[in-house]
Amino acid sequence: MAGGKLSPRQQMINMMYLVLTALLAMNVSKEILDSFITINKGQETTRKAFEGKLSQQYGTFQSLAQENPKKYGDPNAKAQKVKAAADEIVLHINKIKAKCIAETEGLPIDSVLNPNTGALLKGVEDIKSKDNYDVNTNLMIGSEPASPATDDDVDGNNYRAIVLKQKLMDYANIVKNELGKDQEGEKLKASITELFNFSTTVDSEGDSTKWETLNFYHVPLAATTSILSKLQSDIRNAESDAIGYMFADVEKSSYKFTELVSAVIPQSTNVTTGASYEADVFLAAYDGQNVPTIQLGKPGVKYDSIAGQLKGEFDILEMDGTKGKVQLPGSSLGPQHREGCIIFTPVGGQPVVRGFALDYNVVAPTLVVSPTKMNVFYRGVDNPVSVGVPGFTDKDVTASCEGCQITKASDGYMVRVNQGTEAKIYATATLPDGGTKRLGPASFRIKSVPDPVPQFAGKGAGDAVVKKAELTAAQGVIAKMKDFEFDLKFTVTQFKMGMVIGGQYVEQTSKSNRVTADMKTMMKKAKRGQKVFIEGIKAKGPDGKVRNLGSLAFKVN
Repeated sequence: MAGGKLSPRQQMINMMYLVLTALLAMNVSKEILDSFITINKGQETTRKAFEGKLSQQYGTFQSLAQENPKKYGDPNAKAQKVKAAADEIVLHINKIKAKCIAETEGLPIDSVLNPNTGALLKGVEDIKSKDNYDVNTNLMIGSEPASPATDDDVDGNNYRAIVLKQKLMDYANIVKNELGKDQEGEKLKASITELFNFSTTVDSEGDSTKWETLNFYHVPLAATTSILSKLQSDIRNAESDAIGYMFADVEKSSYKFTELVSAVIPQSTNVTTGASYEADVFLAAYDGQNVPTIQLGKPGVKYDSIAGQLKGEFDILEMDGTKGKVQLPGSSLGPQHREGCIIFTPVGGQPVVRGFALDYNVVAPTLVVSPTKMNVFYRGVDNPVSVGVPGFTDKDVTASCEGCQITKASDGYMVRVNQGTEAKIYATATLPDGGTKRLGPASFRIKSVPDPVPQFAGKGAGDAVVKKAELTAAQGVIAKMKDFEFDLKFTVTQFKMGMVIGGQYVEQTSKSNRVTADMKTMMKKAKRGQKVFIEGIKAKGPDGKVRNLGSLAFKVN
């Protein structure tokens, strides 16, 4: 503007120019608002991917806790505590989003937020006043940016940013309190502390500004929603890392032992006259490279637990790896009792001695049906099983089955079932006088083959991180049977890979078990701390049926 004395008309024009300039400065361009919407969609996609993985992790935890409460009960309870805290604050943030949108657009809150599920019915992309900042500023900060308000809202919910900050810090403390004190636990605690650091920071003009003021005072609604979505993603991120750590920690503890326990696993506690008592005697917790010595006392010899030795003569058992093989003749009917001890010397330690006892009963001939690999039959596959009657040779015994098909195999029998819930095995023994005797039945449950576990880059659902080198070297997704004795093969028929690249979520699909060229390009662009999602995994089993195997998610390390 020119200097000197101005006419009243020119002064008015200058004043209007100043007002127009201020209005233009306050106006947020459509391109910027669209960018915030894109970022918000990416954060929502990331959060949903976390929630998909978490659902699978919690399901696995609960299933294992029901099967083995002693081992998985406490970790599952900790996991449920973290889940409850995460769900509560994610819902709280959804209420803030809904309140901002509802008041900005003049809508009833029930049209924006589902009162039953807490899910948003409208997003910022659905509203007109994306650049409005008055409603969310008044709702979350109030009129004084230097002193953000903390009072409750009239509808019973507190939407203030300072209250949100405290809830986020409380959530971080809940998660950290459930983590262990080992190196991995402490490392994860430090990461969560950094993720939820809300200390005073410096704004673009170099002034110290409170976290709540910097993020929510005079910030357009589109940006406020994006920031809140990012916080929800952080919450699920910390939750996923914590649950992954808990699962890995309890599994890792399975490979450690603090005491030695002797174990006796007999093939049968009943032995017929003329047959032999057979059992495996071994150290339940053992070092595969450090074989113990197992002593079995002669009949009547006792083990002295105070002296830690057998009081009398004994035999040294023949070893099969770390297992001692026992074979005792069933020379007379009735209960039989033998005692022994296991001597184990830890590397660099003193010998440890544990006693054990063998108790078995010699009885008259009965039917013995022993599944080769399990105590159930699985549908659609060959189930190997041995059928015999002690005291009779295999050629004198014929097996039959109700509810299944049984055929003779090179080693025992093969049972095949396609439907039903129970199968019954019978044996017909040919007696010395030429007669026959039918024994049984032995009943078995019928179950479906469990789903295989998907793995990518050597990682599964219990893994939270993947190294960049492991990621780029990955060739595809495999379906692996976990803790299942049958040699069954499942072939992955398709999967999807998703990543956030350049602020946008990118997804590629493979119609096989191999990564595509586009997927390899995506993996090369992955950065440290970024999330990679493997979803929509499908695999075909030996019965020709296609199964959905869920999803995987990893943080690039």
